[in-house]
Amino acid sequence: MRSSSFISLLGLALMLRPCAAAEFKPEATSSSTIPATMNRVYVADPALPHMVDGRVYVLDASDLSLKGMLEAGFAGMMVAAPDKHRVYVATTFYERLTRGKRTDVIQVFDDQTLKVIDEIPILTRRAQALGYRSLFQRSSDGRLLFIQNATPATSVSIVDPDSKRQLEAPAPGCFGIYPALSTPLRFSTLCGDGTVGTYTITANLRSADRKVSGKLFDAGADPLFIHAEHDQDSYIFLSFKGKLLRASLEGERATAIETLDVIPPDATGWAPGGYQPFAVDAKAKIAYILMHSDDKDGAHKNPSAEIWSYDIGNRRLLARSPAANLTSLTLSAVDPTVLFAINPVDQKIERLTIDATGKVSRSADIKLGETAALVEAPR
Repeated sequence: MRSSSFISLLGLALMLRPCAAAEFKPEATSSSTIPATMNRVYVADPALPHMVDGRVYVLDASDLSLKGMLEAGFAGMMVAAPDKHRVYVATTFYERLTRGKRTDVIQVFDDQTLKVIDEIPILTRRAQALGYRSLFQRSSDGRLLFIQNATPATSVSIVDPDSKRQLEAPAPGCFGIYPALSTPLRFSTLCGDGTVGTYTITANLRSADRKVSGKLFDAGADPLFIHAEHDQDSYIFLSFKGKLLRASLEGERATAIETLDVIPPDATGWAPGGYQPFAVDAKAKIAYILMHSDDKDGAHKNPSAEIWSYDIGNRRLLARSPAANLTSLTLSAVDPTVLFAINPVDQKIERLTIDATGKVSRSADIKLGETAALVEAPR
């Protein structure tokens, strides 16, 4: 029986073989480039179920169609440089994929071909975390890159991608990088004691002088999210309890400008949440904030139930819009009536529109990625 069964299977395979061969049509491969003028949305996904294989998706901002993908290695972090037609990805590779010798680099991608055109070795001390914007930044003139380190001792690497010159600035007890808006050789970092450390770098990248501010926030009573936005001349931070802190990071020492309470008395129990929990229209001075109704310790990363539109200039809440399951939000750099968001529950990227009253509604979405955490829509 075994012999006859084998012969029958062999005969069947031989009969099917010509048909299969005739039906097989190999795909023609081709390559293309992304137009330099296309407005993009970048979505960083660390792919947590298989973190050695992170990626950055490139979408067309007009319709969220997928145009390409960048390799991001292990816990990669990205920053786009549209003025240079570059995308930088700071990442880690291990010799045996999940073990062995560690190599950390900044990969430099051409933003039209999405090919690596340069690679800059860096210290093997960078923070391996979700790709928060404040952990990998550019200086205000675009000449330098700043990378957050954590081993867990904290420091900041300053890298000139053109000359490859580098400097490590110790930042004990501090985390997050906020480049000065008008002084390219200056950046600040948030510290656990409620102060802000500000570094002024020498032009030759030999040293960085650090000055410490007074206490600007209470990290025990009401911590700040590490994500920050800026208006035309200052940074805006958001606290776990829904307060906006405007601070100037332009001088040698940071100073607080004002604190605004977003949550009105009749909205008890509401709080902001997410990884990239708010965006700011700097020209109109309006903040769009992801809010949920479960205000308690440990709920600061909860996905949204609503988006609140808050008028910073006039200190008033403009609108509350239903917006379920969002954790990351950014404003289009070319159209102030458009927001882009990550919905990790449904694994979608959403395009949102803002009307004249500040109300927000969904206009498009695409199912994408696995554990996307950062969304950027630069010019």
